[in-house]
Amino acid sequence: MEGKLRYAWWFVLVGVVILAIWKLFLPHGTYAYVQKADSSREIVVYVAGAVEKSGLVHLAPDARLDDALKQVQLLPEANLESMNPAEKLKDGQKITVPRKAVVISPDPAGNSSDPGGVDSVPVVSSAPVGIPVSEGGKININTAGAAELDKLSGVGPALAERIIQYRTEHGLFAKAEDIQNVSGIGPKTFEKMASQVTVGP
Repeated sequence: MEGKLRYAWWFVLVGVVILAIWKLFLPHGTYAYVQKADSSREIVVYVAGAVEKSGLVHLAPDARLDDALKQVQLLPEANLESMNPAEKLKDGQKITVPRKAVVISPDPAGNSSDPGGVDSVPVVSSAPVGIPVSEGGKININTAGAAELDKLSGVGPALAERIIQYRTEHGLFAKAEDIQNVSGIGPKTFEKMASQVTVGP
């Protein structure tokens, strides 16, 4: 009888040890399985803005912005200078491709010819090409790129990108004060830049 009881205790002890070992290593195995499952799935991002057709793009979990741009048809006016192709993407992210700033040159009065009969040469704006500065030296917030917007008082690179994104999604600003609709720009910030901005040519 004692022998059977001893065997029973040994059996219970071995069972407890096996159960403890299994509990000890189970979390590691489960974590490895989850990691493997995560690495095999994909992410989905939404691309809009200066593209042929806005839509969803399916990518690998470790995809970069450059991977998403390669899968869409970019328009000629797409401005990739202000984007970071190395940016790591995440599932559900929205990507807005900004458009290049359009510089509007002053139109000469009429198409009259000079006294010698030779057509007059169009007047060229004195502002550097690509920098949408108005006649009064103000920055046009409807056409300025990220580099120009960054020059405004109270505006940094991140806020400049936010202005471009707002402009792309909501259209051009009707008046300079409308820039306060952009997240991060309040009355105090606008007061700093009020004398530097315009919405006209």
